[in-house]
Amino acid sequence: MNKTFYVLDYLSQKNDDEAITDCLKERATFPGPATIIFSGKDYCISHAVLIPSETTILVDGCTISQANFTFDNVFRGDNLVLSGNDPYGLPLEVKSIKNIKILGKNGAKIHGPKKNPLFFNYMTKKEEEPLGDFWGWRTLTISLSKCDGFEVGGLSFENARCWTMSFDICTNGYIHDICFDTDVKNGDGIDFRSGCHNCLVENISGYTGDDTVACSALSKGRIELPMPSSIYPGEYYLYPMEPTRYLSERSESEKDISNITIRNVNTGGKHHGVICLAARGCKVYNIKIENIRENPMNIESPHREATVKIYTSYGGGYKKGDIHDIYVKNVTSTYSDSAVYCNAEVENITLEGISGSGKNVINLDFPEDIKII
Repeated sequence: MNKTFYVLDYLSQKNDDEAITDCLKERATFPGPATIIFSGKDYCISHAVLIPSETTILVDGCTISQANFTFDNVFRGDNLVLSGNDPYGLPLEVKSIKNIKILGKNGAKIHGPKKNPLFFNYMTKKEEEPLGDFWGWRTLTISLSKCDGFEVGGLSFENARCWTMSFDICTNGYIHDICFDTDVKNGDGIDFRSGCHNCLVENISGYTGDDTVACSALSKGRIELPMPSSIYPGEYYLYPMEPTRYLSERSESEKDISNITIRNVNTGGKHHGVICLAARGCKVYNIKIENIRENPMNIESPHREATVKIYTSYGGGYKKGDIHDIYVKNVTSTYSDSAVYCNAEVENITLEGISGSGKNVINLDFPEDIKII
């Protein structure tokens, strides 16, 4: 039996954070599946809502906003064991979780903070707002790691700090009926990272400041368990973007991305509508991409490199065929340089029904093993 909890019932003489905490504490006493409902008012939070296994979050006719100067996710799993000395860095442990849903109805919205804190950037030697992926996984609006069975749908997202939602080592997911309004550095919409398999994305609209949907397999893992300070800050990144990054030597399935369907995406924005990216020996395969369109959103001088991009970079180590078995159908470009661009040596790629007004509708650096219908 699924038990229902209403956050509104815990609000007597308490602020929203306290009510949510009390609601989750009571939910923890119930061993079966449960639904936590946000309704009756708008909510303002100053730290992430930590979701346990077998839990549905339902946002019904209201907005959940982050308080000014908050630096945290809106939602993440409760499975990260954080370091007290480095709470923004690599967790000490990432446990497995399952069956998490984050759903909205009746115009539900998730909104980032209007004002961000200032942090010292050791790279630039200046205080900066923590915007973009240099600042790590706390910039993600939704962050799920090592989750089997998840669903996110029926929500509008505004004012994200970086990627709106990201999944690492997550399987059997469904993301649907999402609208984005985010214009920020690295403002991706949906990111599948290494170890994601068997997921469906459909019915995505709005505007993203970077790639709308990304399949990015980059994290190979290590045998040893280094301390976070030995890795971060490093290069450009102050903190890791994936909580599972470098926690262990990954199995082949935890390095790759496979069996992902992405369809019915109609967005405006920068960079790309959909990407498949692999490097460092990780692989991306069995990906179906269809019905991808561009909406200029009345943007002055809109521009994208490609509506769909299949490529390698960011770390080297790519070998021919690390990206394979990709089917791309019905892509319509209205303002990208190319409807489809591929810069990698791939295997068994099919492009069907590709059209656009750019200078190279289909741009292939290595046309071998790519079939055009």
